[in-house]
Amino acid sequence: MKPEGWAWAGRLAAFAGLFVAFGLVFGFAGASIADLADADVGAALNWWTATPVLAAAFAATWVLAVRIDGHPLSALGLRRGLPGLKELGFGILVGCALIGAAILALVIPGWVSLTAPAAVPMLAGGAVTLLLLGAAFAEELLFRGYPFRVLHRRFGPVPAVIATSVAFGLMHGANPGVTPLALVNLTLAGVLLGVAYWRSGSLWFVTGLHFGWNWVMAASGLPVSGLDVSISGLEAGVTGPVLWTGGPFGPEGALMITFVTALGTVWMWRVATPRAARGDAAPLERGRVSPRAAGRLGVAGRRR
Repeated sequence: MKPEGWAWAGRLAAFAGLFVAFGLVFGFAGASIADLADADVGAALNWWTATPVLAAAFAATWVLAVRIDGHPLSALGLRRGLPGLKELGFGILVGCALIGAAILALVIPGWVSLTAPAAVPMLAGGAVTLLLLGAAFAEELLFRGYPFRVLHRRFGPVPAVIATSVAFGLMHGANPGVTPLALVNLTLAGVLLGVAYWRSGSLWFVTGLHFGWNWVMAASGLPVSGLDVSISGLEAGVTGPVLWTGGPFGPEGALMITFVTALGTVWMWRVATPRAARGDAAPLERGRVSPRAAGRLGVAGRRR
């Protein structure tokens, strides 16, 4: 392979390095503020840990995609204004529908029972909802954002989907109660999200799908990837076979999710139209170089 053929590896290494560097800075700042505020940071998912990750992921993306490559954030599928909100909203609906169907399939035979919610402050539920949204956006920036685009441009969509999906699944390997089936399902969820991103070209849509999926599990009182996240106060009783319910890890450790994720991926593949085919692909995908980047690279806006 020619030396320039390894530029993709350098870009991924730079992204990882920047993410870690920014993460250390923001993490230290967050820990210092939490200490001064005497905040409880015992929960596995909390603002003091999630915010630095989101800030670091966004900062690394902005430095490489915008400042160095010279592309707007819309090139990664982050359109501003009403179009972006519509894509986010539609993604939320799709995510809610997919996981909602899986949970309903567990409720009908009585394997999962839902009891009336206890009193939960609306403010607390709203805060957890925003936390889940931020966490979903951070993970999409890390896996389906800049890294996916780099791999897509170098190797094509299928290798990009596979590589980011495996990394996405392995990232959850330390979650409480994780099982081999859960890791398989989370990798398949990465495939679903990767295909959704490739076909839609919208990182907002994929973030919405990811968030809607997690929110329904949390609102149902079920664990989210092994984490106990409470939103509505609804309590879920799980009595069915662990193979089908996921047990302590939640639905993502269940065989039911294997089928739902596979069907969702096929649906996304067949129904969604790639943006490139519609003629409105993001600039980074179509290989355009912005005037500012062209001047820096010594080219006249040619396709690369």
